[in-house]
This record gives sequence, C-alpha cells and structure tokens, in this order.
Amino acid sequence: MDSSHSVEVRATPFRSLACPKCKKPLQLILCHAVEVDTCPSCHGIWVDHPEEKQMLEIKPEAFTVAELRRLRKAYQRLSKRDPVRYAPCPVCLQLMHRVNWGSRSGVVVDRCEKHGTWYDEGEVDKIREYIRTGGVEFEKLRLTEGGLSELNSKLDREVTRLQTQINYKYMLARLYSMLGL
Repeated sequence: MDSSHSVEVRATPFRSLACPKCKKPLQLILCHAVEVDTCPSCHGIWVDHPEEKQMLEIKPEAFTVAELRRLRKAYQRLSKRDPVRYAPCPVCLQLMHRVNWGSRSGVVVDRCEKHGTWYDEGEVDKIREYIRTGGVEFEKLRLTEGGLSELNSKLDREVTRLQTQINYKYMLARLYSMLGL
C-alpha cells in the first residue's frame, strides 16, 4: 500500500480473521477512513464489500467522449505473472473467485461474493491508478457502446422484419387490385 496514505492500527474486538495467503492473523487498520484488515506478513488487504468503493476512492467523475476515446487508445492492461492460487475467504473459508478487477484493469483480485475482496500487496495502488486514469469511465463507455451496438442490431432486425411485412402486404394489395377484388 502507498505509504503516503494515513494508516492507523486498531484493535479487533469482534472478529479474528486469518490471511488467506499466509494464514497469519490479520490486523484491523484504518485506511482512507475505511476499516480494512491487513496482513503484517504479506501486506495483503481484506476489504468488506460495503467499504470497497470508498477505500479505492472511486468518484463519479464525468469524462467527455473524446477523453474516453483517448483513454481507449492509450490504455494498456496491467499484467500479473504470479502463479494462480485460489485462496479461502477469511470470513467463511470458502475458496474465493479470482477476478480481473473492473473486467479490464489487468489486476486479478480474490473475491468472495458474500463477504469482500482480498488485495495482494500493491494491487490497491494499481487499481487506484487505473481508476485515476479513467479506467472505470472507459468500462462505462465500453458497456454503453456494447449496449448501443446490441440495440442497433435489434433495431435493424425489426426494421427488416417490418419492411418484409410491408412488402408482402403491398404485393397482396397489388394482386387484389389486378384481380379486381
């Protein structure tokens, strides 16, 4: 974790969690006014779902379409070359899912769908950089463009279907008028 951020170690009166990677007891700390559990050995961080956005400093900033297109061209995935190891959730002890944070950040974190997310050392800083450089906004643009593309495809299919019906009815009307019906 970036040493420029305030960190305060607190007592853990209500729960005692173990690191999913090295099994050492986690310490409760205050990071960006958010309580997180950290491993003093491997420096990983456990964040409960409700506090994750606040800890990562995700703000609803608006980017222009031009800025988003520039980000798309400049964006390069962060890569992680560590061997794949599934870790248990410190709360329920079930194996967590390994997910690419934000689907395109290149930072693979361990996530328990019920309880929270485990960040290995340095991953929080990489994700904050991804967010700061517009990665979340890029994802929104990509999803929006995908939705618009899907909507355009549906619209094209519906226009084709209606045009076929119109052509069929027009041909029937001409046939009936030629037959005098």
